[in-house]
Amino acid sequence: MRDLISIYLNIFEGMISLDKLGIAIVGCGMIAESHAAAIKMDGRAILIAAAYGTNKTRGEEFAKKFDVPFITGDYRELLKRGDIGMACICTPSNMHAENAADFLNAGIPALVEKPPDINGESVTRMIDAANKKSLPLGCVFPNRTRQGLIRAKKLLESGELGAMYAVECQYRGYRSPEYYISSKWKGKKASDGGGCLMNQGIHAVDAMLWLTGPVEKVCGQIGTFGRDIEVENAGAALLKFKNGAQGVLIGATLSYTPEEAPEGDRIRIECENGSIVYANGKTTYHKNNSPGSFDVEKIPLDDDDSEAVSSGASPEVIDMQTHFIIVSDFISCAIDIREPLVPARSARMSVDTVLAVYRSAESGRWEDVV
Repeated sequence: MRDLISIYLNIFEGMISLDKLGIAIVGCGMIAESHAAAIKMDGRAILIAAAYGTNKTRGEEFAKKFDVPFITGDYRELLKRGDIGMACICTPSNMHAENAADFLNAGIPALVEKPPDINGESVTRMIDAANKKSLPLGCVFPNRTRQGLIRAKKLLESGELGAMYAVECQYRGYRSPEYYISSKWKGKKASDGGGCLMNQGIHAVDAMLWLTGPVEKVCGQIGTFGRDIEVENAGAALLKFKNGAQGVLIGATLSYTPEEAPEGDRIRIECENGSIVYANGKTTYHKNNSPGSFDVEKIPLDDDDSEAVSSGASPEVIDMQTHFIIVSDFISCAIDIREPLVPARSARMSVDTVLAVYRSAESGRWEDVV
C-alpha cells in the first residue's frame, strides 16, 4: 500500500496552493496515510496539520512523508487555529466520537473512520454536535460507493424484487497474532469495542443495512479462539428485520479461506422476485422472469469486471479508489456544506446492530436494536 501511496503523491506533487481547503488529520497510523493520499489526489485541499496519539516518532514520520507543516501530540491545539476547514478522524475507535464532536463544536466538519464509535451514546452526542452547528458529519464506509451495490440498492428500493424474505451477511478474514500486538489498542475491549463484528466486519454490516434497512431484534453469540485478545474473533447472530425479513450474520478473523472482496465480505438477499448477491467484490442480480417458477437470469450490476482488491487477510491493503471517493466527496461537503455520501446518522445503524449482538451474547436472549 505504501508504494501505491508514494506513486499517488508523486503524481499530485506541486498542487498545493494557499486558496485550498485546509485539512487536519487526527491520528497518524496506517489508515491516516490513505486519507492523506486521497487529499493529495483530490487537489482541492491541503493537509496543513496533524495530531499523533502516543507515538511521537510515528507522527513525525507521517508529517515528513506527507509534508505536513504542523504536527502535535494534542489534537485540541488544532481547534484553536482558524485555517482548518475539515478534519479526518483516524484515531482508535473509542475516540472517534469525542474527537469529531470537538471539531464540530469548533465549527469544523468531520469525516470519521469506521466505526463511527463503539458506544451508542457517544455516537448520539457526535451527531447532536453536527446538527447543532448544521455541519456535515460523515463516516468511511467505501462499500457504499461500489457501482453494483448502488444499483442493487436502487432495485430494492424500486420494489421490482418484491418482498424481502431472507438475508445472509458474512465477514471472513484472517488476523495473525502479530497483528494484535502491532499497536496498543488492537484487540482491546476498551479501545476496539469489539473484534470481527465491530472492527473488521463492520463494513459488511453497514453494506447489508444500507441495502435492507434496519434490524429490529438480534440473537447472537460470540467467542475468542486462538488469540490472546479481549474481543471476539468469531461471532454469529440471527436477525429480525423491520421489514419482516429473517437474516443471519457471521463474522470471523480466523478464516484460512478469507473472502476475496475489498472488505472480506459477502451478502445475499433473497426476495419475492429475485436475489441480490454481493461476492468477490461484485454484485449480481438473479432475476426470476416467471413468477411462481424458476426462470432465473443472472445480471451483473458492475460494469467493471476486473479482479477486486482484497483485504481479507491483509489489512494494509486498501482499495484506494473507493476510499478516494469517500474523502473527495467529503471535501465537497466541507466546501459546500451539504450531506455526505455516508452520513453519520445512517452509519450508526451498524454500530447499534453490533452492540445489540453483544448484549444478546451476554444475556442469552433476543435483544432489541436501539
